[in-house]
Amino acid sequence: MSDHNKKVEPLRFDPASSATPKPVPEKTVPDVSAGSRANTNAKWVLPALSGLVVVALLVFFWLPRQVDPGAVELAQPEPPQSAAGGQGTGSRSTEERSPYLDAQLARERKDAQAILEQLLEVQFALEEIGIEQWNPEGFAAAQSKAEAADALYREQAFIDAAARYQEALDDMVALQEIAETVFQDQLELGLAALRSDQAAPALAALELAILIKPDDPDALAALARAQTLEPVLDLMQQASDASAAGDLKSAIAQLEEAVALDPEHPGAQAQLVATRRDLAKRNFNQAMSDGYLALDAGDYDDAERQFKAAQSILPAAAEPDTALAETRIARTQAQIEAWRRRAEDAEQREDWNRALAAYKEILDIDRSVVVARSGLLRAKSRAQLDQRLKQALASPDRLSNDAVYRDTQALYQQALAQETKGPLLREQLGQLDTLLKQAAIPVPVLLQSDEQTEVTVLKVARLGSFRRQQLSLKPGLYTAVGVRRGYRDVRQQFRVQAATEQAQVIEVVCTEPI
Repeated sequence: MSDHNKKVEPLRFDPASSATPKPVPEKTVPDVSAGSRANTNAKWVLPALSGLVVVALLVFFWLPRQVDPGAVELAQPEPPQSAAGGQGTGSRSTEERSPYLDAQLARERKDAQAILEQLLEVQFALEEIGIEQWNPEGFAAAQSKAEAADALYREQAFIDAAARYQEALDDMVALQEIAETVFQDQLELGLAALRSDQAAPALAALELAILIKPDDPDALAALARAQTLEPVLDLMQQASDASAAGDLKSAIAQLEEAVALDPEHPGAQAQLVATRRDLAKRNFNQAMSDGYLALDAGDYDDAERQFKAAQSILPAAAEPDTALAETRIARTQAQIEAWRRRAEDAEQREDWNRALAAYKEILDIDRSVVVARSGLLRAKSRAQLDQRLKQALASPDRLSNDAVYRDTQALYQQALAQETKGPLLREQLGQLDTLLKQAAIPVPVLLQSDEQTEVTVLKVARLGSFRRQQLSLKPGLYTAVGVRRGYRDVRQQFRVQAATEQAQVIEVVCTEPI
């Protein structure tokens, strides 16, 4: 294919060769004088030169204007390479214009393709939500703009193509933005048709809404109702006919089937309630009467069953709700009273943990019971006190520690300050008082060693080496440690008993060589 940028060179003419006439044989050409020959040459040389000038002008000025740059291929041939590997001496216009134009066109093409890619994504998204069903005209108009852009793209008019692609993209984005509005409109139309018992319009609107949002729970639920509307209406009509004929049981069965198909249909629900009321009105009063008889007898379970039976017969009646509330109150009061008696009995026996549990049961039933709230605090305090007293009495050896002794004295005073003292508390106070008094009197203890062992009584004193040494220690549990170089250490634990007349002998000697 020719290159429109290639330099057009003028044709070359040789005036001498083209203007020289062939020689004429002597016998056919008359002999003339030199002046006549010169005159003859002048006549044909001037026209020949004029023709050459015209041809040159045509080549340089008219011929280049006949070349259509738009019809010439834009792809540029590789510039010729010199023997040394450099660029050849191609025309100046090819070197200056081709790379720039190629790069410009490539960029314009890339911009157009980027818009086209977005356009296709939006188009596919619209097709997924059924655009051709709810706005075919707008979709077709946007597609027409895209097709016009395709034509411009094929003509390499990339800037114009990008503009048209953008117009198509804007139109499709606008369609995408109104999809939610269309969905809501169709959903409302479908729900309105459902409310007016119009099955066909409801189905049409809701099926269109489902195209736009297939997973919407409201639309799916409404569509399911629309699909069962015709059978529900048929069953309601059959129930009306049966009621008119006096066959209320058949009417109830048909209405229950209708309600099972569409529990949200208000007409079916209302008709079912009314028909049941007509059938069961006489049973309602009997169930209420039986319930109150059971309540007066303290049989709360049976009373509740009777009132619930009445409630199921006439759900709209207020009497069963009132009776059930009375039953719950009576049951609660009975339960609270039973737990209160248990709590008081536990307190009398000084079983504070059981009393605490009973008061908690009352408050779980009703947080506002004042007796239970005050009883809970009292039982909790006494249960903690009882637990601490038991621990102190179970570990008298700990009283040898001054801090423990002081804490135990404070515990004794706290127990002594209780207003109500049962037999158990009085016994605990007596035992603790004895332990405290005994713990305050030191007892003599005689330590024996071998004068080689370093002896320490932990938390008492570092005694060093000796043969015999006597200490005065409060009753309790002690540990003596013996250390001697070259021998294994010994640990001797001993208990100091209270109120002993003779000194207790403790031997601490390291006897096992290492």
